[in-house]
Amino acid sequence: MTHQPAKTTALSSPIKVLIADDSWVFRRILRDTFKKMQHIEIMDDAANGIEALEQIIKVKPDVLILDMEMPIMDGLTTLQHLMIHTPTPTIIFSSLSQNGSVRSFDALKYGAVDFIAKSSFFKGSDMAADNELIIKKVTQAANISVRSIDPMQSTIGKCEIHDAQQLFFCEDCGTKNVVNMQTYLTRGNAQCSNCGDDLKLSPHERLRRLSYVVVMGAGEGGYGNLLQIIPSLCPEMGGAVIIVIHDEPENVSSFVDYLGSISAMPVVRGQDGLTVEGGTCYVFSGSKRVTLSPYSGHYTIRVTSDPTSMKQAALNTILASMAPLLKERVAGILLSGSENDGVRGMEAIRKHHGTVISLELSRCLCKDMSDRLLRKYPETLIANEQGIVELIQTMERQNRKHVATA
Repeated sequence: MTHQPAKTTALSSPIKVLIADDSWVFRRILRDTFKKMQHIEIMDDAANGIEALEQIIKVKPDVLILDMEMPIMDGLTTLQHLMIHTPTPTIIFSSLSQNGSVRSFDALKYGAVDFIAKSSFFKGSDMAADNELIIKKVTQAANISVRSIDPMQSTIGKCEIHDAQQLFFCEDCGTKNVVNMQTYLTRGNAQCSNCGDDLKLSPHERLRRLSYVVVMGAGEGGYGNLLQIIPSLCPEMGGAVIIVIHDEPENVSSFVDYLGSISAMPVVRGQDGLTVEGGTCYVFSGSKRVTLSPYSGHYTIRVTSDPTSMKQAALNTILASMAPLLKERVAGILLSGSENDGVRGMEAIRKHHGTVISLELSRCLCKDMSDRLLRKYPETLIANEQGIVELIQTMERQNRKHVATA
């Protein structure tokens, strides 16, 4: 399994912070916030992106606090240069964008480890809470590893699946047919296995075969992990990806739109009654109770609203429902998150001989969710984002000849 070179912070020394913001007032506020913290040291500050890149080379900070809106060179351009040449854990601040916006997801895609809207941070009503939050954010950022990201080197949907199969139903006799798409493309046609009539392989009529399911759980910090995984998956794969994100439903909905715009694989909002198809990514908010049910030879998604007391168990619920149905053809993956969710579901996956995977703790902004899994099951497979993509590709090769039917 390939692991990218990463930078990690030595926690025995104070966390070195560089602030890049064109507002001297904001720089002063942050300096005042950190000056009483013995474990955080402000190395310097910068008024624009050019100055920030120059200071990065000089002071080699552990964490960069970077304003999105700056003159000469804005924060996003600065971030792109930074992550190519000198990867550094970066927290983006913005006065014009909110969490869950396109710009916030852009920042995470290009390598930022966190995004904070200034309007929701310094409200003036509770400075103690604001100070506590930024100290927490910096401490989390100092404990995450980062790798080089070149925005010009796209890995969107690269794959070599030459025998992808899909399900089609004959219009005349209704027989279900598994069609090898490579063979179909070579011959230019396909016949029903029962009556021999030509099958109409219309994209609107086909059901892509399902051979396995990958379930990912994420919370705080998980958006960045997912942006490094899902765009690298092939839309012709026989497996489906189901994601449960513990965040506000409106943020999750915005993320679905954004992720779909940068991925070759279709990314859809999970809804009650959808048939699970291979090569599709389904995304749910952790506020929903999601299960998988067999129906008419397929698997159908069932969604109900979760009472507040059950929100933290959304991932456990879907993992537990899939384990006995798909057995060894289901994989559970925990990413960054603070929620107490996923471990019981992973226990069900293990019991039915499925695959249990954790993201490397060094790649988790918030390590709680994955750490709980690793403490209970130390033998869990561990990988970074690229390693997770490779593990999914391995599942594809292992299950390529199979079609999972209910």
